[in-house]
Amino acid sequence: MTRRGFFGLFGAAAAAQSAQRPNIVLIVTDDQGWWDTGVHGNKQIRTPNMDRLAAEGVNFTRFYVCPVCAPTRAGLMTGRYYLRTGVYNTRFGGDTMDRHETTMAQVLQKAGYRTGIFGKWHLGRYAGEHPMNRGFDETLVFTQGHTERYFYPDQLEHNRKPVAARGYVTDVLTDAAIQFVKQRGARPFFLYLPFNAPHSPNYVPSRYTERYMKMGIPIGDAEIYGMVERVDENIGRLLSLLDQQGLRENTIVLFMSDNGGVSKHFRAHLRGAKGSVYEGGVRAPLFVRWPGHVPAGKKVDAMVKEFDIFPTLCDLLRIPVPTALPLDGKSFRRLLESGQGESPHRFVCHYWDRFRPTKERGWAIGEARFKLVGEQLFDLENDPSEKTDVSKQFPQDKQRLRAQFDAWFDSVTHGKNFQPPPIEVGREDENPVDLEPSWAHVNGTHSTWASPGDEESTPPAPLPERRAPSTVNYTFAGYEWDSIDSWRQAGETVHWNVDVVQAGKYEVTLSYGCDPADAGGQYRIRSGRAVLEGKVEATAGRGLFEKRVAGAILLQRGPSKLEVSAVSVPGKELMSLNRIWLRRL
Repeated sequence: MTRRGFFGLFGAAAAAQSAQRPNIVLIVTDDQGWWDTGVHGNKQIRTPNMDRLAAEGVNFTRFYVCPVCAPTRAGLMTGRYYLRTGVYNTRFGGDTMDRHETTMAQVLQKAGYRTGIFGKWHLGRYAGEHPMNRGFDETLVFTQGHTERYFYPDQLEHNRKPVAARGYVTDVLTDAAIQFVKQRGARPFFLYLPFNAPHSPNYVPSRYTERYMKMGIPIGDAEIYGMVERVDENIGRLLSLLDQQGLRENTIVLFMSDNGGVSKHFRAHLRGAKGSVYEGGVRAPLFVRWPGHVPAGKKVDAMVKEFDIFPTLCDLLRIPVPTALPLDGKSFRRLLESGQGESPHRFVCHYWDRFRPTKERGWAIGEARFKLVGEQLFDLENDPSEKTDVSKQFPQDKQRLRAQFDAWFDSVTHGKNFQPPPIEVGREDENPVDLEPSWAHVNGTHSTWASPGDEESTPPAPLPERRAPSTVNYTFAGYEWDSIDSWRQAGETVHWNVDVVQAGKYEVTLSYGCDPADAGGQYRIRSGRAVLEGKVEATAGRGLFEKRVAGAILLQRGPSKLEVSAVSVPGKELMSLNRIWLRRL
């Protein structure tokens, strides 16, 4: 069945049923470990509201997520293993979810829910993948992997428009979420609140850090604990609002983290941390509260995973799950309602490699008892800390799990090329569009002149031959401040893959820094047969970026490469390129 047919099937009935359905609040923290809660044995961290959710609902003690953030968010939103969704990285465009995926928000929106997201999206940087195009009515988000400023955050946008925010980012996001709840009407709401704390950089008001340091906790972990506590306080504000509004009994509240933790002071019994496929990297807290519908204070030890939440909510709400794409997730409704039972899965797989998926490293497969991490086999029933390799004692189990992993890997990677999609240029809802350094192909070579295009164009003079390996470098400095620098010789080139959706003339603006002593270098911008050349002007310094209009270029409709090449470098460096804007005229 097509997605349109699926939505049309229940769209009319949804409006009549929606008023009786419960509200949903889904809270996700970023980099909070399973061990960063009081209910899981941490006696120093202050998380009374998280602990309260566990006490008033069901605590899933073997809730699994991915080792890092964007993959977990892809699984959470789609109900599918992240490698199926096009996500394979947390940067470089690999954190972009395929548009043919159906999201939880889209299903709930079509079922009559008012949908809102307040926080970290991290499933698509550009307009086509923006949460407003993926099922959310109201958005206050940053779309990248993290935000650099916790105080007076400057990377937030409200419904696609940049906003200047005052205060501490955790408070700002909660304030917006509270307003979203207060504005409720006849329809139920789906509130997705993905905090960016306690992800680095570690910023929190000093009183939190000082209190934890007095307990003997090192400063780095004291800051993390403080950030978690500040999140907990804001969760308390939101829970109090639900009580005040009379919504407690009719609201499903879910709390979880997106991957393993990064704090080191206390790690319970778990091995590994964020980025690892050991338990400490893939186990996270999950507390689910729905008074009168799920038991209070129950602990469930059966395996469930982030992609199970989507089908579970559909099951609880009696909403059909999407059928256009098969879901890996399974409903754990029975576990939730009874507070006991077996996992809906025979096994779950864990995987992370920042570059190209491979069977050679970064993987694990676990079941009720055994877990295989590469060549190591662990008996989780008797060794939950994964200390002892028992592969020699149970060779058949090792072999069996390896075969299951191989079959899984072949399935989730089938037909995937694991490359970022081209950046759309000329969309009505994103003009101008900026080409970010992290999406560039920094390879130091220039392509041959073989592109079809305007037959009347005259090819430019060939670039000088490079005399040494390229030195062009991508510098990560927090997304907004990234740069492509160290252009030291003529002929060095970087490019972006773009898809021009409307042909026409485009104004090109560069944002760069250049030391005065290095000014005067020449660059060339090319797409197909269209060419634009310019000279680099001095700024106040290579780390002080200024916008300069380079001119206009005629772009043909369709996929292309937009290349930037060094023609001459009279100084130490051509420029430190921060961004390119393309605006359709």
